[in-house]
Amino acid sequence: MISMLEFIKKETHAEEMDAHKVENEAQHSFEDEMKDLKEEQKSLEETLAKYQLELAEKQKELAEKKEELKEAEAKLKAIEKYLLKIKPGCDYIAENYDTRKKNRNLEKDALNKAVDLIKGTPAYKKAVVAQEQEDLGDCKDICNEEGRDHAKCEACLAGTSVPGYCAGHKDTPGC
Repeated sequence: MISMLEFIKKETHAEEMDAHKVENEAQHSFEDEMKDLKEEQKSLEETLAKYQLELAEKQKELAEKKEELKEAEAKLKAIEKYLLKIKPGCDYIAENYDTRKKNRNLEKDALNKAVDLIKGTPAYKKAVVAQEQEDLGDCKDICNEEGRDHAKCEACLAGTSVPGYCAGHKDTPGC
């Protein structure tokens, strides 16, 4: 009986030691797991904070874009309203463009013909000659006597001497 009690005592002690060993291993495993989980939690919290900051920035940007959209839509409405206001005038111009172009060409041709007729009148020709004479100024007598292409006339108009003018214009008559 004593040997049986000793055997039970020995077995109980062995079981207690095994239980302590298993409990110690479980405690270490639990602590390691908790350490890993706390590190993961810290990392996830930092990531969450980063994403919350990014979300706040994106929400701010979205609000700004919505404001820009509202302004752009208001401008678009104003432009559309303006286009509706000027549409009748534009339609009129578009509908009558060919007629207006034809009439412009007729008017242009008539004005050119009038210019040609005016240039052909003795009064116009006389006025042109008078203007040419006035443009000759103090050189009028020399130019009328020698001719407009002569070196004396050209030198007078250039305000230089005949030899000075001829130095640069050797092909001019009178040089």
